[in-house]
Amino acid sequence: MQPDLSVIIVTYNSRADIARCLQSLQQHCTGVALEVVVFDNASADGTADLVASSFPAVRLLRHAENVGFAAANNRAVAQATGRHLLFLNPDTWVDADLASALVRFLDSHAPAGGCAPRVLNPDGSLQRGSVRAFPTLTTLLYDQLGLSRLWPRSPRFGHYLMTWWDHQQQREVEQPMGACLAVRREAFAAVAGFDEGYFMYFEDVELCRALHDAGWKIFLLPEARVFHVGGQSTSPVVASNFPEFYRSMYRYFRRHHGRTATLLAKVLVTMGEIGKLLTLLVLLATARLHARPTYWRSRRQQFLSHGRVLLQHWCY
Repeated sequence: MQPDLSVIIVTYNSRADIARCLQSLQQHCTGVALEVVVFDNASADGTADLVASSFPAVRLLRHAENVGFAAANNRAVAQATGRHLLFLNPDTWVDADLASALVRFLDSHAPAGGCAPRVLNPDGSLQRGSVRAFPTLTTLLYDQLGLSRLWPRSPRFGHYLMTWWDHQQQREVEQPMGACLAVRREAFAAVAGFDEGYFMYFEDVELCRALHDAGWKIFLLPEARVFHVGGQSTSPVVASNFPEFYRSMYRYFRRHHGRTATLLAKVLVTMGEIGKLLTLLVLLATARLHARPTYWRSRRQQFLSHGRVLLQHWCY
C-alpha cells in the first residue's frame, strides 16, 4: 500500500536532535500511512549510526559527501514512495495530528501544491520569520535599515516576515519556512524539485516561487503545529554561514529580479554590514573586562563573519 506521506529529513551532524524528531513522529503521526526517509549528508558525529541502531523502521540513506540540502532532498524524494512529501528539519519535533492535518488538507484542496503548520519556538511562542513573502529590494532595504525590527506590526515594514499577522487563521501564503513544508508529489515533480544550484539557504524560497509561478497555491494551517529549535542543523555558529546565505540570496535575486536589482542588493548589504561592524566594535569596546569568554568568542565570531561578508560578497 502506498504511504500517504513520505517524511524527508536531511541530516548533517544532527545527532543531538534527530532522536527527538523521530520519536515525535512515531508518537504523534498516527492515522496516516507514513514512511520516514533520512538522508545523511556525511555526518561526522554518528548521526547515521544512531538512526540505524535506534530507528530500524526508518529508511536511512547514507552519503559519503555533503551534497547540500537541495540535492539531498531531491535524492531522498527519488527513493520515497508517498503520495505527498513532508520536508522536515532534524531540529524539529511535531505536535499531535500534524501528519493527518497536512494530508487531509492536500487531499481536499486540489489547487494546493503545498501547506505548512505554524512553526513555534521550543517555549511555544511563534517563531519569527516562519512564514515570509518573497524577497524584494524593498524588503531588503527595510531589513538592512532595521525598520522591520523597529515596527514589526506594520503591514509595510513587517511585510517580508509577516510579523503584522498573528498566524491564527488559515490563509494562502507565499513562502513558509522550509523547516516543515508539505508538498504534493505531483506539484514537486512539475517544478523539477529543489534547485540544486543552491547548496544551502534559499532553496525553499526558490521551490515556493517555482510552485507559485506554475500556478500552485501554498497555505498555512494554524491548527497544525511543529516546534523548531532553529539553526542547529546547519552550524553551531550561525554567523559563520552568512557568506553562504548571501551567495544564495544573490542567486535568487539574479534569477527573479535581474542583474541591476542584484547590484543594488549588494549595495544595500554593504551599507548594512558596515553598520553591523560598527555596532559590534562599540559592543566590544564597551564590554566589561570580566565578560564571560563565551561572550567574547561569540562577538568575535560575529565580527569576523560580517567582515568576511563585506570583503567577499561582491564576488558572489
